[in-house]
Amino acid sequence: MPNKKQYRYSSGETIEADATDLKRLLEENRQYLDNYLDLYGSLEDDEYVARGNGFCDRKFSEDFIEGQIAKYRTRVKELEGWLMND
Repeated sequence: MPNKKQYRYSSGETIEADATDLKRLLEENRQYLDNYLDLYGSLEDDEYVARGNGFCDRKFSEDFIEGQIAKYRTRVKELEGWLMND
């Protein structure tokens, strides 16, 4: 069984993971980022209906979507860095 290490996102959240977990988390976070970028690219009328890919049927503000994009960009960079250093 691989040894798991503790990692801390810049947001303060900590996780315990091994390389396999980090790879899975990286793919998940890339997908979330892609989902929000896709959603942002199809915005209309200052409020936007979320659709598919884990999003629920409610409206998100542009600020919320931009915040999520920033969050997942940061997480992807952090995960990539942790994988390169392990």
